Amino acid sequence: MLRCLLVVLILIPSVASQEFMLFADDCYKAAGSPDIQISAVNPLIDAGMPCVLKLIVANDGRLDALIPTGFSGSEDPEGEMREEMRAADALNVVVEVSADVGLRTPVQRRSIPLLPAGSHAVLEFPVVVDFNASSCILNVNVTYEHQIDAKISKGKPVQLYVPGNASRSIPLEVRRSERLRVLHTDGELRAGSNRSLGIVIKNQSPWTLRNCSVKLIASDPIRSSQPAVWIGNLMPGEPALVRVWADVEGNASLDQYRISCLIDHDEGTERLTFPVRISRGRSSITWMAAAVLLAILIAANRMRRAGGLRRRSSLRAARRRRR
Repeated sequence: MLRCLLVVLILIPSVASQEFMLFADDCYKAAGSPDIQISAVNPLIDAGMPCVLKLIVANDGRLDALIPTGFSGSEDPEGEMREEMRAADALNVVVEVSADVGLRTPVQRRSIPLLPAGSHAVLEFPVVVDFNASSCILNVNVTYEHQIDAKISKGKPVQLYVPGNASRSIPLEVRRSERLRVLHTDGELRAGSNRSLGIVIKNQSPWTLRNCSVKLIASDPIRSSQPAVWIGNLMPGEPALVRVWADVEGNASLDQYRISCLIDHDEGTERLTFPVRISRGRSSITWMAAAVLLAILIAANRMRRAGGLRRRSSLRAARRRRR
C-alpha cells in the first residue's frame, strides 16, 4: 500500500537534466511539456478605425522521450504509455488581452479546451487605436494546464495536472489615417479682393466629433483675420460646408497656393491643407449681370412649370365635362 502512494523525484541524465515526478509504480515517464508561442497575424492597424486583430496561439511543445522507469507495478503498462505521451498538450487554455496606452479595447478573453502539441489556434479580438497614437502595445497572457504524470487505476486513466503560464507584449504598427478631410472648395480667390471661401469638410471617422470649430490659417499673399467658425457636431461620414473670409493682396501672383485650416474638437486639434488658386479680379458689373441672368433663368423656369401645371389642369377639366 505504501509503495502505491509513494511519489519519488528522480533525475534522468539522458534528457538534459530534466526533473520528473512520478508514482512509484509507474512503468514510463514522458519528457516534454507545452511551449506556448503568441504572435499577431496583422500587426499593422489604421489609427482610429475599428480592426479585428488576429492572434496565433501555437503550442510548440514536443515529447522529447518516453523513458522506462524500471518499475513494474502498473496494471496497464501500454495504457499508461499512451497517457504519458500527452505530456506536451495544453488543456483549458485561456487567452487574455488587455490594452496599453493608445489602444481602445476592454480586457477580452478567449478559451481553447485543448491545444495539442504541434497545433495552433487563430483567435480574433476587436480593437481600435487612437487617432493620435503612433504606436501601441497589446498585452497577451495565456494560462493553461498540462499533465506531469499519468497512470491507470482500476482500468481508468488518472492524470496529475499543474498550471502553466505564458505572456507576451506584442507591438502594433499604427498607420495614421485622416479623421477629417477637405472634399471641396468653391471657386477661386481673386487678387485684391475680400471674399468668403466655402470649404466642405467630411468626418471620415466612425465616431461623432463634437464641438467642432474651423479657423483659416493663411500666409502671404492670403490673409484671414476672421475668428474660428463654429460648426457643432459632425456625425460619422457627414460633410459640412464652412464659409471663411480670405483677404488677397492686390499684387498677388496669379498662381496656385496651399492654405490650411485648424479644426478644434473635443478630442484634439487637426490641421487640413488644401490648394486654392488666385485669379484676376473681375468687375462687379460682370458679377451683377451674371446674377441678373441667373434670376431671369430661375423665374422663366418657374413660369414654365406653372404653365404646364395649368395646361394639365385644363385637360383634366375638359375630360370631366365630356363624361
